[in-house]
Amino acid sequence: MSKEKDNKNKISSNIDKLVMGAIIGGAVGSVVGATLAPKSGKETREYLKAKGKELYEKGKEMVHEGEEKIEEACKPKKKRCFIWRLFKR
Repeated sequence: MSKEKDNKNKISSNIDKLVMGAIIGGAVGSVVGATLAPKSGKETREYLKAKGKELYEKGKEMVHEGEEKIEEACKPKKKRCFIWRLFKR
């Protein structure tokens, strides 16, 4: 039993390290890319602002679609989904 638990902990630890490395690598890459960009600072900021707005709108759409899917899934299970309906308010 102890070996199984140790193996699971090692796997979990490796996955955590991989995810953290990807996050840090993405952040570093973004900063380096923004600082070494061939555009001026003002152009780069405008570009990043536009992309941020675009991603924000896509995120809103995804949340709305998710809400619709949850509502659709909850229709046959009225009692089980009352928490979702409370949360949504």
